[in-house]
Amino acid sequence: MTNLAPPTGVGSPIAGVNPTVSAGISGSTTEAPQSSTPSIPKTQTPDTSNSAPPPNSSKPPGSTVQTTSAANQNSNGTTTSKPAAGSSQHDSKSISPGAAAGIGIGCAIAGALIVAVIAALLFRRRRRRAPARSDVIPLKGFASVEKSSVASPDLSSPGRMIEQSLPQPAEDQALGGELSKLRTAIKNHVQSYYHTNSVRGSVDQVALGSIATGNMPLIASTLGSLLSNPVTRMTAMRFCISWTVISRIEQNCEPSQSFLPPEIASCLFSINSTRDDPGTKPGFMSKWRSFTSALLQDRYGSTNLTPSDPRNKNLSEALRALDAVLRPFADEQRDDRDRLQKLEEILKRHARLGFSLFSQPSLWDFDWNTPPSAGRGTIVISPALIQVTDDNGRRLPRPRILEEPELARGLESYL
Repeated sequence: MTNLAPPTGVGSPIAGVNPTVSAGISGSTTEAPQSSTPSIPKTQTPDTSNSAPPPNSSKPPGSTVQTTSAANQNSNGTTTSKPAAGSSQHDSKSISPGAAAGIGIGCAIAGALIVAVIAALLFRRRRRRAPARSDVIPLKGFASVEKSSVASPDLSSPGRMIEQSLPQPAEDQALGGELSKLRTAIKNHVQSYYHTNSVRGSVDQVALGSIATGNMPLIASTLGSLLSNPVTRMTAMRFCISWTVISRIEQNCEPSQSFLPPEIASCLFSINSTRDDPGTKPGFMSKWRSFTSALLQDRYGSTNLTPSDPRNKNLSEALRALDAVLRPFADEQRDDRDRLQKLEEILKRHARLGFSLFSQPSLWDFDWNTPPSAGRGTIVISPALIQVTDDNGRRLPRPRILEEPELARGLESYL
């Protein structure tokens, strides 16, 4: 066989030939005799001359260990490089026992810290709530309640929630607008169902006495003269209706005549007869009106009065007394039942206005006094609507006029 000379360097691989085969070719010039018995490869031992690292040392992926085989070692001592039999990428990625123990200890410490923080927050929250529960029912009177608990009330207490759920006060425009509409309704009723012709006889004084209750600004005899005179009759009839209905929705009216709910009218009459304390009573009355009207809203807050409404009794009595005064001047060409129905509707609308005014946290009143600038011969047909206190029950320095009074002038020769 022809000897093949190696390329430029001993042990250099031939292109396209396996490096181990190339090393074997370049190892000798004569072919070794073949044995009939197959040779058993010897166990590969690490080459200590090359100072290989210990088996447990970490090496980057893809590293190899230099090994020497008796079959592959040539006469010149040239060795080939092969991968180590026991090397693997798993050894480089495994966690050592010391690192695993450190991670476990760190997790345990972190968990203990989290539990301690949660326990501290719960304990602090319980301590904050303890004073609020301890002073709900003071055992030794109000003096035993600490200032801190009074100065910072619990916003979630039932009392605060109740106050926040109370109906909002009505707008001034709504209250004044309703009174203005009622004035127009009275005026239209008088002009539509009554005449200005002369009548025989005089006005029934007994009937006048039934509506001339309280502090009526006109005496009964003067009112009778105005009704008998065709010139002043319309003005006098408007005054009669206005006085009858408005005097019965004022909060100082007697319960037997009031258009307010009977339970409210009776309580107001009892309260008004007590000693007036300007420092605290208006504030108490403000809260009492708000809470009472809220509790009775479902029964008396409807726009229509039901047949079972207890206010119907006083409404019917006022209607009979007022009709006894107005009937002698009713227009016979108009339906009398329709006249009474319209008059009854005016009374019911005033009853609803009275409950609405009572429901306000501020105190409203009617002023029947004639303004000083009105001059002689002037009477008040419909009173002024004034505000006496604010929404917190504090009395105003001067009453605020929401609706000016309705006046009739030029009556000096008839009064």
